[in-house]
Amino acid sequence: MGGSRAQVNKPHKTRFSSKSSRNIHKISHKDKNRIAKSNRNVAQGGRAARLQRSKMLREQKKEALLKEKRASSGSAGPPRVILLFPLSASVNVRSLAEDILRLLSADVGGAFSSTVVSSEYKLRATVLHAPHGDLLSCMEMAKVADLIAFVASATEQSTCDYIDSFGSQCLSVFRSLGLPSTVVFIRDLPTELKRRNDAKKIITSGLTSEFPEDCKFYPADTKDDLHKFMWLFKEQRLTTPHWRNQRPYLIAQKVDMVPDDSIPEQCTLLLTGYTRAHSLSVNQLVHVSGAGDFQLSRIDIMKDPIPLNARKDHNAMDSDDIEDAEIIRSLAPDPSSQEPLLVENVPDPLAGEQTWPTEAEMAEAERNQKQKRLRKRALPRGTSEYQAAWIVD
Repeated sequence: MGGSRAQVNKPHKTRFSSKSSRNIHKISHKDKNRIAKSNRNVAQGGRAARLQRSKMLREQKKEALLKEKRASSGSAGPPRVILLFPLSASVNVRSLAEDILRLLSADVGGAFSSTVVSSEYKLRATVLHAPHGDLLSCMEMAKVADLIAFVASATEQSTCDYIDSFGSQCLSVFRSLGLPSTVVFIRDLPTELKRRNDAKKIITSGLTSEFPEDCKFYPADTKDDLHKFMWLFKEQRLTTPHWRNQRPYLIAQKVDMVPDDSIPEQCTLLLTGYTRAHSLSVNQLVHVSGAGDFQLSRIDIMKDPIPLNARKDHNAMDSDDIEDAEIIRSLAPDPSSQEPLLVENVPDPLAGEQTWPTEAEMAEAERNQKQKRLRKRALPRGTSEYQAAWIVD
């Protein structure tokens, strides 16, 4: 009477309905191992490629840093420029510059040049001291300095006396130009160890906010203090503003002027120094600070007067050494590719004006007018002259 009363169970939620169907789709161990091994090889190959790429990038960065270090502090690179800037008028930076030059120079006595070579530190350096009160000179020195050493005195009574008004003004100008690597030298510290450390902490806490975060403070009273700093400065990687690496520049070690006999108002300026950042072309224009843009008449490539591996009695860039320096090669500009001094467009007042027609143009216009008059036009009867002018031929 009724339907089938056979029990119907709900199927399990499995991939296969039975064991027999599962065995049909089952993969053998051999094929399974082969497939798994291929997937593992793909993963290992991608990981190996990533490791190789990261290793290559590390090596490239390492080579770039090593090349930069060799160019800045090697025998082929120019001397490093250290600028000593006094934060107040009471700081004597001239004596500090003499102490640094005496430390770097091998000569015990005699006059010191601003550029010296040290065989002990394997370093060539140019030490400059900024004149307090001359903003333009301080700015020009800061534009070419590799390291600006701000000098503070520990004899000041309060924290606000460490930097005077001129020092604050120069700091603002230096920040707008872009600061290179900076350090702070502390002079006139007490000889007692406890008082010395306390004074250094007070000066450091009072001046930290005025300088970059990576700026460090060093005592600079004794020879040992300067010796420790020089070993750190030798291995330090200096940072410069990005705009300085966009064009070559030169710091004149010697300046001479030769008057022109034919033109009394003109002369030839002779500058001797190291080119920095990039190579200088004899065909390009050069800018002399405070004078303007000029063309180069000649470039003389000279033998290095203060090589890094020089003998002990030849460690300063004296004027006699520069004059007697051997000229290796001379470069003359090419008139066809030399940049002209004309850098501005001279406007023509008649460039935008309507010019008067020439006689040939007027004769052609009259001839065309006569041809129009002689030409007969087929117009509807009763058309006036005004209406005929609107009809296109």
